[in-house]
Amino acid sequence: MNHPALWYFEHFGLLHGLSDEQKQEVRQHARMFTAKRGEPVYLQGDPSEHVYLVKTGAVKIVGTAPEGCEVILAVLTPGDIFGELALTGDDGPHDHRAEALDESLLCEIPRGLLVRMIQEAPAFGWHVTTLVGRRLRTLRARVEELLGKSAPARLAHAILQLAQQHGIQDGGGVLIPLRLSQGDLGKLVGLTRETVNSILHAWRHQGVVEMDRRSIRVCDPERLRRVR
Repeated sequence: MNHPALWYFEHFGLLHGLSDEQKQEVRQHARMFTAKRGEPVYLQGDPSEHVYLVKTGAVKIVGTAPEGCEVILAVLTPGDIFGELALTGDDGPHDHRAEALDESLLCEIPRGLLVRMIQEAPAFGWHVTTLVGRRLRTLRARVEELLGKSAPARLAHAILQLAQQHGIQDGGGVLIPLRLSQGDLGKLVGLTRETVNSILHAWRHQGVVEMDRRSIRVCDPERLRRVR
């Protein structure tokens, strides 16, 4: 079923606390558009002008580590919101880029409109604060999980987290329907593509995981949880 752009923001809870009149104003300014695989939604350094929601497909958020290498901060799928940090009062440019991991249909709402809504509707402002806090806690937890772990344990944790967030249980295990390359997996956990390839090669022979260009399958989640 094709829904208007506003439906998706309401359905996934972004507009909680707004009046019907305010929602109508948001409806007038919301826009839906398609981003092809590999196409940037915005680049690092671009102005923070919109808040986005993923309707279909997947988007990766990519930052740069102090040493200059790229790091994938998050993989977002339908129902996920991004660009919401622009609502915290910092009107500086993006310090990361958002890129379509697969062909994606996205909804966008102008940042300035939502900032005004925060000022006019305290309940909406509190809801946005909760969303931003949840994102920051998730990122902090991910960093803490990675500190001090071996390379196989870091990769195992990342794959299990992807399985929990995006996986589909079937007879062969848990299917993660994301087109993540070995390089992408490396950027999730701070490893080189060659290191990821070596670990995955061993796991494939052990019947723990399978991977192709379109998906990852966790065949033995319990064994993956025991990786140290």
